[in-house]
Formats: sequence, structure tokens, C-alpha cells
Amino acid sequence: MIQTKEYFQEMLSDLQVQLKKANESFEKCPEGSLVQYNRGGRMTFFQVTKDSGGRKRRGITRNNQLIKNLIEKAYLQEEIRILKRDIQALEGFLMKYEEPFFFNIHKNVPVRFKVLNQKLLANKHDLWETAAYRQSDYKPEGRRHITSAGLKVRSKSEVVIAEKLHEHGLPFRYEQVLSIGGREFAPDFTVRSSTGKIFYWEHCGMTSDENYINYNRWKLSQYEKVGIVPWDNLIVTYDSEDGILNIPLIESEIIYRLKG
Repeated sequence: MIQTKEYFQEMLSDLQVQLKKANESFEKCPEGSLVQYNRGGRMTFFQVTKDSGGRKRRGITRNNQLIKNLIEKAYLQEEIRILKRDIQALEGFLMKYEEPFFFNIHKNVPVRFKVLNQKLLANKHDLWETAAYRQSDYKPEGRRHITSAGLKVRSKSEVVIAEKLHEHGLPFRYEQVLSIGGREFAPDFTVRSSTGKIFYWEHCGMTSDENYINYNRWKLSQYEKVGIVPWDNLIVTYDSEDGILNIPLIESEIIYRLKG
């Protein structure tokens, strides 16, 4: 599932930046507003400004640049009005919206069900998932995205995969070190299926980067040497070249391969 809240938070930030720029442009606009009259088929333009006694009108029919600037000001006024309305709407939405992820669902379930669920799953999964393991120490600062369970991962797509694994009750380890032929690798996810079988899950995000794809091809060839293969115990998923993640595909891999 896409992180809806994060998406709208980014949208809110973009709108706030747009509003700031619109206000800055508005401050540079000439004072007053534009009024036009049609007199005998001839358009006449006036600049209307506030005066101590009310309003002041000045003819500007021959001043094309001032007319243009006052028209732009009218557009800016409407842009600012819409932006303020949309920002207020998004702020209200974000205050109330809660992602339908496992963690948020779990925290609101009655305690009696949580306790029962822990007992049912304890013997099968919990000891494996909570046991200590060696996690890759490669560029830990690159783990900038945080799942609802507090796990730090490297991409938004990995957040989605982790959330889906949690949602389906499948235990996993993130970037557990794997030794092959004297080299160390760290599959994105090492997952224990519903039958207890171990699967390795690699997600390739930078599909438009040729060097990245070539490295992943080589890495998968090393996996194959020790029997880690897509037709048995390896899941490989990809972002599109535009950075789009196929959520239904992620869901189907979990349902048909890890829970099947």
C-alpha cells in the first residue's frame, strides 16, 4: 500500500512553497485593480486604487504594460485564494488521516485479541524474527525511510514491502548478511514463509541506472550458485524506470508464494 499520508505531506509542502512564491510575486504588483469599460465599441481601461476619501480612478488605456501587470495581479489573487483553501483542506485531512497499516490497526485492537494473537504466533514465528542476526553495516545513513514498526529502510518501495509483510503476519529480517564464496551479500528481506521455508527478497529500485542493473544481474548469478533462485526461494521485484512500484504484484508474491 502506498504511504498516502507521506504523499499528501509532500503535496502540502509543495503547495506551501507555491503560496510563498505567489505572495512574493503579488507584493511586487502595482497597487489597485483593473477596471474596463466599453464605450462605443472602444475599450477604456482604468487603474482603481484606494484613496483617503474612497477610491481613485486613473485612465491607463495606453499603458499596455500596466494593464498586463494588473491582469497578472488578478490571476495571482485567485491563485493565492485557491492555494490557501487547498492548504487548509490538506492540513485538516492530515490531522485526521491514519494509514491503514498493520501497526495502526494493531494498536487499536482490543488487548485480549493482541495477547491471543501473540500466543498463537509465538511458537511458529516470533523466536526466529526476534532472534539476533547480523545486519549489513553498509551505509547505514542511507536508511532514511521508517516503517510503521520503526524499521529503517532505504527506499519508499521497501517501506511498502515491509508493511505488506507485517500486514500478512510474515516475519522477516532486513539486510541480513549472507556469505557466498567468500563474499558477503545482504538481500533486502529474508522472509520466513507460512510453511517455515526461508525466502530471499530483492527489490531493484534504480532500474534506469545501467550500472545498478548490471550489478544486480551479477549478484543474482552468485545467488544461483548456492541454490537461491527465482523458481524456488528467491523473489525479485522492480520499480519501473519512472520509479513506480506495482503494489498488486507485491501483494501477489506474498499471497501466492509466501502464504501459499
